[in-house]
Amino acid sequence: MVSSLQHKTVSALLWSFLQTAVQKGLQFVIGIILARLLFPEQFGLIGMLALFMAVIQAFLDSGFGAALIQKREVTKTDTCSVFYFNILVGLVAACLLSLAAPWIADFYNQPILTPLTRALSLTCVINSFGIIQQTLLTKQLDFKIQTKVGLIAGSLSGTVGITLAMLDFGVWSLVVQHVSAAFVSVVCLWVFSPWRPALIFSFKALGNMFGFGSRLLLSSVLNQIFDNIYLVVIGKLFSATDLGYFARAKSLNDIPSQSLSEMAGRVMFPVFSTIQDDPVRLKVGFKKALIFLGLVNFPMMIGLAVVAHPLVLVLLTDKWAPCVEYFQLLCVGGVLYP
Repeated sequence: MVSSLQHKTVSALLWSFLQTAVQKGLQFVIGIILARLLFPEQFGLIGMLALFMAVIQAFLDSGFGAALIQKREVTKTDTCSVFYFNILVGLVAACLLSLAAPWIADFYNQPILTPLTRALSLTCVINSFGIIQQTLLTKQLDFKIQTKVGLIAGSLSGTVGITLAMLDFGVWSLVVQHVSAAFVSVVCLWVFSPWRPALIFSFKALGNMFGFGSRLLLSSVLNQIFDNIYLVVIGKLFSATDLGYFARAKSLNDIPSQSLSEMAGRVMFPVFSTIQDDPVRLKVGFKKALIFLGLVNFPMMIGLAVVAHPLVLVLLTDKWAPCVEYFQLLCVGGVLYP
């Protein structure tokens, strides 16, 4: 049993690494191309909405996805109940975000944020249709399909975004990229995943998972607020251009600092869930994972801080030079991310 679990874990880690490399690699390349085609102010406008979109996405899953992964025996009633609940939350979230759009625009004194917010709210509804499929694939440690989905969605949405940027659509090229990425991902998940919903719903099933899921929801919401509150403050007190520099530096920092931890976390959570009743093995496994992440992450982030100036100038050109100092500071903070 231990040997089988180790084999599945190693295989899942390899596929999770490939998935992360594909998605983050595409994200990095497409981000570089868009940064060359667009201006810091346009990235800053999207950055102003980052906190709202991140918190809404956290509520969209409602913690039930993690609860399904942690639960030993998952029934069709469980998955269908969460599926329909997610769609309801997605619709409500999109409506609330659309209604709040004028207030958000007034808060930043940027009228264009009203249509931008309403357009991005579509991702709430779209993503709600694919959460269960992705959750079940993660629970089964099937990252091969998720790698395919990420490759297809990233390539198509990136191509759309770059094409629109070349046609001078400005900030709308970023919005359409986000929306198209969500749509293509959900379509691919429905094509590749065998799971299909049935006309079943149970409040009791949701209630049984709420105890665990609600704690994960609270943790996720607090984490998203912590990660994105800087964007709100900078966007309010400074210009969209200043926020664009910070958002680009944060994006460059997040790819290496978070990718490794996210890759390991996606695998270790379902793996640790299978040994949740063995605290000794759980503690040993957690310690090994943390040591490995630290040994890789520390030199990587320090190295990026050292070469930040030439790296930014070569990849993003001189117009992004002001983001170098932000990037270096974020790299120092990224050392402790694991």
